[in-house]
Amino acid sequence: MSQPIVDGQPEGAVLDSPRPAGAEASDPAAPRLLGVDADAQAAPRLPSSADDGREGHMASVVDEIGSMMVEAKRTIAAAASRFDPDVPPTAFYVLRYVMKHQPCSAGDIVKAMAMDKSAVSRQVTLLREAGFVDVVPDTADGRVMTLRSTDRAEARMLEVRHENRAVFRTHVEGWTDAELAEFAGWLSRFNTPAG
Repeated sequence: MSQPIVDGQPEGAVLDSPRPAGAEASDPAAPRLLGVDADAQAAPRLPSSADDGREGHMASVVDEIGSMMVEAKRTIAAAASRFDPDVPPTAFYVLRYVMKHQPCSAGDIVKAMAMDKSAVSRQVTLLREAGFVDVVPDTADGRVMTLRSTDRAEARMLEVRHENRAVFRTHVEGWTDAELAEFAGWLSRFNTPAG
């Protein structure tokens, strides 16, 4: 005959040895192993934004940056779709890099964006076939091929940037110019590693 089960354990099972009077469990509802110190059983936990001091502040920063990255990814996907419905977000990232750093090589993109060489090659091919990127010989060494954005890409990107700025403006509605400048300065400082 099987024993009744209570809270996932056989009824009457001993999960804990008696605690000395006045001793408190860290979580009275959590079962503990016999003969093992409660502190040794506690799983390590990451600091949270509810914690005091620097670790709590750092947890808040990490949480907020995580939220910002999710929002940025969503915004980039929407921008890529507005730019051209046939251009996926990854190709849009590559095109933005080319436009900012042109002329550049596919190898430059691989290093800067930490992408696989074959993935960059696929995105560049897609952008070339769509008429957004040209491959041209390097002025210093004609054997090296570099990437440049086309006039068509520049015109479309200008429109998309105006639309993107309108989206971002909603996030800073009501901020003063000084607050906006300070925020830009903090972001720049954050994006510049120390050392």
